[in-house]
Amino acid sequence: MTELVTLPEANHVMLILLIAAPVIGLIWGALTKQLVRGLVYGVAIGGGNFAMWTIYNAITNALGLDTVKNLIVNLVLFIVVGAAAGFAAGRLSRRATKDSSTESAE
Repeated sequence: MTELVTLPEANHVMLILLIAAPVIGLIWGALTKQLVRGLVYGVAIGGGNFAMWTIYNAITNALGLDTVKNLIVNLVLFIVVGAAAGFAAGRLSRRATKDSSTESAE
């Protein structure tokens, strides 16, 4: 039996995303006239995705792919990281909204 997607192929896709996300962020930033913010978001998304992929693989290699322990550890990891990312995005969004409303009031 052969795998549909091999680990080297998946790693290659993650590397492409690591490189492409900042470029897409720059393009988005140029279109919205927020170049630095677009770059920061692109680097955060690409780098965060690559870091999570690397951590996921390390945990899975250590605990085994089809174990309950692996499932629980990865579930907790993704919930914590997702909650932290959502909290950070919410804070940044509120700050950006607050800054833009302050500028328009002046």
